[in-house]
Amino acid sequence: MRAILALLVGLLLAGPAAAQAEKPLTPADLSGTWRGEWISARGFLYATILNLRVSPDGLATGNFAWTLKTSPRAEEQAKLGMGATEYVSGRTNTTARTVTLAGTRKDDPNEVIGLDRYKMVVSDDGRVMGGITWNHGDWLGQIILRREALTQ
Repeated sequence: MRAILALLVGLLLAGPAAAQAEKPLTPADLSGTWRGEWISARGFLYATILNLRVSPDGLATGNFAWTLKTSPRAEEQAKLGMGATEYVSGRTNTTARTVTLAGTRKDDPNEVIGLDRYKMVVSDDGRVMGGITWNHGDWLGQIILRREALTQ
């Protein structure tokens, strides 16, 4: 029991020191292109590219380019590989390292996506962002994105 308590105290004391050592995020660190995947507990898989713009005050706008990779629905098998665009807006908090977005509209002629809401956190190094999505109300959608390398 003492060993566990000592470990917990050590982690709590190391937490603030680690937080001070990490590089603070700026809106420019979040703006750009992110690639990744979205999955649901029901068996859907989408590949995505997020183009995100974050203003100095933390407001975010952008769009997800989605491609349906896997669907559990027999009637959607012909739609595999089809894509759609979801336009999003929201807020970022660079201190808390969070990004909150909501779908505002979509270009989806093949009806392969729905509008979603996203609650994500950004890794300490700023290269990965991920979290949960509303997914029609169950909050069981999961998204993980990797920052594309910046070109100089």
